[in-house]
Amino acid sequence: MRRRLLVAFFVGLLLCASVSVLAQEQPVVESRVKPILEIDGLLFRDLNANGELDPYEDWRLPIDERVDNLVSLMTLEEKAGQMVHPNITVPLDGVVQKEDIITQTQRGERLSYSPYTLIVDKHITNILNNGVAPPATFAAWSNALQEIAEGTRLGIPIVFSTDPRHGATLGAHVRGTQYFSQWPSREGQYGLAATRNLDLVREFGRVVAKEYRAVGLHMILGPQIDVTTDPRWGRNAGCWSEDAHLTAEMTVAFLDGAKVKDPKDEGILAMVKHWPGSGPHEDGGGYYLVYPGDNLDYHLIPFEAAFQAGATATMSYYSVMKDYDTVPISYSDFAVNQLLRDKLQFDGVVCTDWGVLGFAAYDDAAELDIAGRYAMCINAGVDQFGAQTDPEVIVQLVRDGVISEDRINESVKRILRQPFMLGLFENPYVDTMAAANILQSAEHQALGYQAQLESIVMLSNDGTLPFAEVRIDAETGAARKTRIFVSGMEPKIASLYGEIVDDPTEADIAIMRVAAVSGGGGMGGGGSDIKFPAETMALISAVAGTGVPTVVGIDISSSLVVLPEELFEQSAGTFVLFDVLDNALLDVVFGRFNPVGRLPFELPSSMEAVEAQLEDVPFDTVDPLFEYGFGLSY
Repeated sequence: MRRRLLVAFFVGLLLCASVSVLAQEQPVVESRVKPILEIDGLLFRDLNANGELDPYEDWRLPIDERVDNLVSLMTLEEKAGQMVHPNITVPLDGVVQKEDIITQTQRGERLSYSPYTLIVDKHITNILNNGVAPPATFAAWSNALQEIAEGTRLGIPIVFSTDPRHGATLGAHVRGTQYFSQWPSREGQYGLAATRNLDLVREFGRVVAKEYRAVGLHMILGPQIDVTTDPRWGRNAGCWSEDAHLTAEMTVAFLDGAKVKDPKDEGILAMVKHWPGSGPHEDGGGYYLVYPGDNLDYHLIPFEAAFQAGATATMSYYSVMKDYDTVPISYSDFAVNQLLRDKLQFDGVVCTDWGVLGFAAYDDAAELDIAGRYAMCINAGVDQFGAQTDPEVIVQLVRDGVISEDRINESVKRILRQPFMLGLFENPYVDTMAAANILQSAEHQALGYQAQLESIVMLSNDGTLPFAEVRIDAETGAARKTRIFVSGMEPKIASLYGEIVDDPTEADIAIMRVAAVSGGGGMGGGGSDIKFPAETMALISAVAGTGVPTVVGIDISSSLVVLPEELFEQSAGTFVLFDVLDNALLDVVFGRFNPVGRLPFELPSSMEAVEAQLEDVPFDTVDPLFEYGFGLSY
């Protein structure tokens, strides 16, 4: 049975003053499988189809009361399903997979569960969707999975999470066509922090929430609020800044725009990461967080701010807090129960990073089987497990008396607060036709492009910039278009600013876009060399050696980089870029926009300085090439 019952249904009841207040409070209610109850002129979804209004179905009651009632009705298997958070990806064609599939991977065969198995049989209602599809297709697929969930015994709706998607080119882990509005945030937030524009970041949060909700997404696995105190870490560019206080300010601004303020609004939930701040990895990578400067509290500053600002969840990382514990954070009573729960008084959801249960072979949890790893994490204070599809392990732990059902109830209550906050128990469905008009709307695109422009940081200018788009021919005195040689950019875009030439010797200006690719450390790495690639410098030298004024845009996409002095000796101007469109760089080069971006970190002058600094202390490389906050304007 499919019934769409909207607030507009109650317009006639406004004639009665005693009912008008209730009519104003009535949320949008939509049910596609279960009946709808009408009580005192108000509508409620009968999610367990018992013909009665249970407290968890009554939107007039406080959330905690609804959660307590729902948990009291759940079986142990249904509770355990809440504690895993696997991936189900929307396919490009939007077709819902109906059968489990065995796929061949580089590591061997792997069973890919269908949504029906995960939602119906395993009772899973928290799902990461990093798939890509056109907006209407995406929204329809989300609705289809919500219908499956509505048909289960208690009708608990799905909370769909996603990694960041709003890059100018592609969004973080999300690959494929960019259907969402385009901001300087492909890998994270450095570009937005470079703007120093809190109002714009607040608007970014609002836009992210509106576009996510339009296609049925409810939670961002972010923002990434690690403080980037070591320039070598391979996930630095996913963060805001080397400054914990700027990181906190940016996080609060984003949450102000994005967070759920009322179940009737279009806000989203945020799972800030990576607890307890993963910037200070030993030698910039590997498995250990180190604090040689005794600066742990500095890395907690953004988390305290995020929790106070309304972040409802946090993601615990893979690494071990060396000198504090011998097990990874997700297994650590110190990291979760003592530091997060007791010291910061956080009572939201703690979800492990994806695949954490497989990252225990190098520490004191190495000898534990999968059940033992689950138990150790749950006892440490973890509520949910990223990437896992085996809630039956949790069920068995309770049956065996290893974990109490009361402890499971604690986690499940935290988790279930989230769909109630989002209003999903009243209406989990989205308008498929509206989605196409919301994503990449003119308003959203204009805001994103403004952010791209403001994120660009000018490091040097020998006076050549801004460059004129029209030149006066020395021989004829006639005006002509500027001749442009480009490298690493789209010639078709550059042709909007001048005449494209294939030979730099024929150009008035050369504009090169290069990647600061380096060996930045991540999981399993360390001691990384982040020098500017020699082959890239050779390419720049070859162009600049022709005598043409050469402008270089350097894309920061992972760890930071040690820039060579010869780069500045040979170039007419240099810029740091954080995932911007070619148009944005060209607008700055040709003076259509005066650069205002400021570095959200310091750029070190040498690898020796990088290796001598303390991993957990900000702004401590000797004689940085460019200090934190540096940025030129015309």
